[in-house]
Amino acid sequence: SEKELRQTPRCFIFKRGEVGGHVKDLIQNMREVMLPNTAKNLKESKMNRIEDYLAVAGGLHISHFIIFTSTKASTYMKLVKLPQGPTLTFRVDSFCLTRDVKVTQKRPRGFDRESTNAAVQVLNNFGAAVSAASGVGRPCPKPLVAEMLRSLFPAVDVPNFNEANCRRAALFHYDPESDHVHFRHFHVTKKPFGLDRGVSKLLRTVRLPKLGNKEDIADFVLGGGGAASDSEIETTQEAHGKDGKIGIRLTEAGPRMKLLLVKAEEGVCNGAVLYHRFATKTPTQQEVLEQKAKQRRKLKERNDMLTKRAGLDKDKKKKRLAKVEKAAETSRRAREALGEYDDVDEPPAEAPKAEASAGGGGTKRKRFNPLYKQKEKGGAAGKEGTVEFGDADKSGAKGKGKGKGKGKEKGEGKGKSKGGGKGGGKKGGGREKVMDRFRKAQKRQRTS
Repeated sequence: SEKELRQTPRCFIFKRGEVGGHVKDLIQNMREVMLPNTAKNLKESKMNRIEDYLAVAGGLHISHFIIFTSTKASTYMKLVKLPQGPTLTFRVDSFCLTRDVKVTQKRPRGFDRESTNAAVQVLNNFGAAVSAASGVGRPCPKPLVAEMLRSLFPAVDVPNFNEANCRRAALFHYDPESDHVHFRHFHVTKKPFGLDRGVSKLLRTVRLPKLGNKEDIADFVLGGGGAASDSEIETTQEAHGKDGKIGIRLTEAGPRMKLLLVKAEEGVCNGAVLYHRFATKTPTQQEVLEQKAKQRRKLKERNDMLTKRAGLDKDKKKKRLAKVEKAAETSRRAREALGEYDDVDEPPAEAPKAEASAGGGGTKRKRFNPLYKQKEKGGAAGKEGTVEFGDADKSGAKGKGKGKGKGKEKGEGKGKSKGGGKGGGKKGGGREKVMDRFRKAQKRQRTS
């Protein structure tokens, strides 16, 4: 259910910065320990920041980060509680990988079936008195460490506990003398308690005993089931189960770690320092650091809010511009379908072409004229391929132009023209519309 999904602790285990090959193997081993409540194949990149992991942690119900870093001095492990912290920094004084533990075992076990259920957590010796090494009057971080470690694994529901799901155990042991936290990981196996070794061998479902050299099964049972192996010499602890007394056997699976708490701070890796093993500060200095940390948090929240607001404004502007462009495109297509054009749609070079003089003699192409084909059928094409009427009557007139300028035909000039030359003046002379000239030519023919 959704409630159980939120209450089950989940974690991301990843590295920050450059680490060695053994630390990478340790990260993978820790992911196997935290299965099934972690991302076993989580991919990391140098470009990823803590903010990138925080952005996806909420949707996946991630409650913890376990971050490994390395320096020239040592390897460190950070345990982060989401979303508000705190953050604990441990120094990894020594560790042992899973493969190193299995090398020493005669019959090592795998993680195929055991990884389907979360490990049962065991905290040992965290309730002891404060040791002398912690110092008198200094804050003791041990309760905080115990609470952070306890929240890493799901809590055990005692009334509804199923013994079949108890296949692994994670042990955290606190050593008051050295102030270290030791981590161990075990496989849990169960067997009937109080039976002879020969009988227990006959009842097991794996590694069946060899009876080929025995004449009777009684010889095997009374003989104790043959010689004992190294793994069978391990002691079995008595426990009470639903079916009576059972024997519990723990087999180490690895990895091992020896951790030393160095620093505890508020927030996610950027808050005020609550405890530091090697640095002590006066109350005034501590207060100043807390104020600076508070200002950094406020500034970060303000920057996040402004970034989010800027992103929303930018998206709104893009949508508005896209809507305007879409409307303009729809209007343009509608005008094209109706055959209508306006000055906005026409290219800037079309206007001077349309208003070119009829007798300019240039090579510029004019706009489409509906009477162009009719003139071609009549056989009297103009100089520019346009329709001209009344030019035959005006051809005798020389059109003495008063204007200055060089013209290719007589009557061309910039000033006013007495004749009806095709290169008439600016507004007073030969630039007339085609239909007006056509009507004037018809009137002259009627009068003549």
